[in-house]
Amino acid sequence: MAAGAVDGHPRDDIRAEAERVANAAVASGLQLRLMGGMAVYLTSPSVRRPPFAREYGDFDFAVSAKDARGASAFFEAAGYVPEKMFNALHGAQRLNFRHPEGRWPIDVVVDEVRMSHRIDLRGRINGPGPTLYLADLLLTKLQIWEINSKDLGDIVCLLADHELADGEAMDVIDRPRILSLAGADWGLCHTLERNLRRAAEEAHRRVPVESPFESIAQVDSLLAAIDAAPKSLGWLARARVGERVRWYETPEEVRH
Repeated sequence: MAAGAVDGHPRDDIRAEAERVANAAVASGLQLRLMGGMAVYLTSPSVRRPPFAREYGDFDFAVSAKDARGASAFFEAAGYVPEKMFNALHGAQRLNFRHPEGRWPIDVVVDEVRMSHRIDLRGRINGPGPTLYLADLLLTKLQIWEINSKDLGDIVCLLADHELADGEAMDVIDRPRILSLAGADWGLCHTLERNLRRAAEEAHRRVPVESPFESIAQVDSLLAAIDAAPKSLGWLARARVGERVRWYETPEEVRH
């Protein structure tokens, strides 16, 4: 499906629209996949029900560097307006588009998520489904140092709805992917562990309904696996420094 063949009429509902665009991205052949809250919505039924159901104001994609130009053409064909100045200045790292009537923006990151920590997505934006792999979705939420209740809710629902497994199928959370990143970077590992504990606290306050897995047990399992996983020499050296030196970036630092 060529970019020019994409339906150029955005839907009125952001949930239906995210699904439309994400499925069209897969059909286009581009390495372009949905991420963020709307990706959790598409993959995790628990987030659609109380006590986690919420409104959404935007959606996010990741694209490979080689397909960034094609993604720009794709979103324009899908009915979105490029932020030309922003894209000209920052297009090597991210792209912005807006709904033609200003209803919501689309933010596209290129090859990596860089917020509190850097999550390298090179070679991982090519799964058969419309979203990033579930392990990467979970990592992009867990790496946020200044995390909020929406992101904690997304973490709880991902863990409530999907098995932690040693494999990279689209419907499971690939545990080795998480352990490999946590074992290489003490700062990222420290943030992941802190946010997993916070997610367990959130799951005590807000319990997923009719989910196949018990999210607190999933948190405990993942924390134990991270603790037992091999650590790099760099990890061990940085661990000796600990919190005496800040280990995460702030949004202002990332923007600059």
